[in-house]
Amino acid sequence: MRLRSSFAAFMGRSARWAGLTFMHRAAGNIPGSIALRLDRDVLAGLTESTEVVSVVAGTNGKTTTNNLIADCLATSGRPLRCNREGNNLESGVVTSMLVKPVRVGAAAESDVPIATFECDEMYTRFVVPKARPRFFLLLNLFRDQLDRFGEIDHIQDVVAGALASSPETAFVYNGDDPLCAGIAERIGNPKVAFGISSDLGLAADRISESRFCQSCGAQLDYDYIHYGQLGSYRCPQCGWKRPDLRFEAKNVRLDAGELVFDIDGCQVRTGQTGTYMLYNVLAAYAVSMLSGLVSFEGFQRAVSAYHPENGRLQTYELGNRAVMTNLAKNPTGFNQNIGIVLTERGRVLALFVNDNDPDGRDVSWFFDIDFERWSKIEGLKAFVGGSRAHDMQVRLKYAGIDARVVSDVRDVLNATSPEDGKVYVIANYTALPEVRRQIDAIAADPGAVAALAGGVPAVSADAEGER
Repeated sequence: MRLRSSFAAFMGRSARWAGLTFMHRAAGNIPGSIALRLDRDVLAGLTESTEVVSVVAGTNGKTTTNNLIADCLATSGRPLRCNREGNNLESGVVTSMLVKPVRVGAAAESDVPIATFECDEMYTRFVVPKARPRFFLLLNLFRDQLDRFGEIDHIQDVVAGALASSPETAFVYNGDDPLCAGIAERIGNPKVAFGISSDLGLAADRISESRFCQSCGAQLDYDYIHYGQLGSYRCPQCGWKRPDLRFEAKNVRLDAGELVFDIDGCQVRTGQTGTYMLYNVLAAYAVSMLSGLVSFEGFQRAVSAYHPENGRLQTYELGNRAVMTNLAKNPTGFNQNIGIVLTERGRVLALFVNDNDPDGRDVSWFFDIDFERWSKIEGLKAFVGGSRAHDMQVRLKYAGIDARVVSDVRDVLNATSPEDGKVYVIANYTALPEVRRQIDAIAADPGAVAALAGGVPAVSADAEGER
């Protein structure tokens, strides 16, 4: 490593130590930001002695898939680095490289650390050329925060450019997404597609990001759509179609409350429901098998043991109350959460939405969400919170859903009872951490948990007055 990079890394580690020692927080981006101010190429220096197995990108599912891949790679016994908390800008990736790698289980023959990072799509142009990963995994592309990132074709240009700058990096992509396949058509990197082999028989979302051929622009024909624009497609004009799938999930079925599929002569149990989780597990399988570091047994063991702890598909047990939290930051994410609630026959829904800078200020996308699918739930109890609670309340009203404005999760729990079943709390970027803090505070207070057992119907006066 160059002297300048070594000094930048030292200062970044010092900043991280100071944050942990005096502020008792890791400061996921600040140490990396300091190191980058001192040396813009510090990431290249830091990865010289680390094998970067994968960089994970995509509009939805980056954090979950990256953490799944990390758990699978950890079964190899190699020391591992990963930005597990979702700090996916270049500064967050650098910070994760400043942390001592973690080894799980028996030591492997090699002590060379390995790494997997999630990366915001717009920052791939900085991370991929410097990290030069073996695999770049692209999960999907959906419209997301147009006021910040622009249209999808701009994101495609950025990702294609990042891959062109690291031609030895293999492009592992969702072949069911024509927008991902469109990037594959434009680059010379090695390419590997994954996808679902047949129709799952799901009700397609009304939102589809692109039904147009990435080659000639004609409207695509679909044999079936799983959700969004993901499915089996072909162009009737030029013949462009879904690529051959190297990793193909077959015979997908629901068994004992979890999705199961067959692949490469083996059966994979995902431990989860929801089509997007099926894609996440399938993507993790592709990278794990391509890496040559993970056995199928190690992969299945890691997937079975995976329990989200970052608020994404995380379930809390508060005495006799169950609360599931999940992130949704765009129409496709919300539509997938709608599907989960319908599948599990949920009746208590709480949506917390903010419009802070990381969320995007434009909330017109609320009207692209298919909330009408919830309107027929018998006994539905809906709540909204966050800085754009009233906007969401209006949107739900147009869908035929009467939602109450609340201050926090405690109000939701107090306004419902154990007989109402699981509470589904769906929040966007900046709302989710606060939701988690509120639930953690309740869980840490035995008195609060006991009080919730009866479901005392009390909503704060301020929240009630906002109706």
